[in-house]
Amino acid sequence: MRGEITKVLELLQEGKINNEEAADILSALKEEVAPALEPKGYMSKSLKIKVDSEDGDKVNVNLPLKLVKSLHGAIENIPVIQKHLNGLDMNLILDAISNHVEGPIVDIDSADGEKVCIVIE
Repeated sequence: MRGEITKVLELLQEGKINNEEAADILSALKEEVAPALEPKGYMSKSLKIKVDSEDGDKVNVNLPLKLVKSLHGAIENIPVIQKHLNGLDMNLILDAISNHVEGPIVDIDSADGEKVCIVIE
């Protein structure tokens, strides 16, 4: 990245780009590098899915975030999860992981007495 910054500064100095253009380019370069930096230890956390149904079903699933991210949403095909999370968009969970969200991300109390909670911790 240092080389790219140097090139932008050279272009600015030569008058080939103006200050605003240089700032935009540097900002874009910074955004490219930022996603690669993860908060320390974030991927060592777990995705926890807890379900309590009116029928007495109790589901507790704890999955490492590294596994969830590597499966790219295939988690929704696990039968016990599929039964209780029907209709839930797994892309929301993957987006939460990509954005390093922590804490509750889904909290449902349905009319039929089922409670579903998905947490990253």
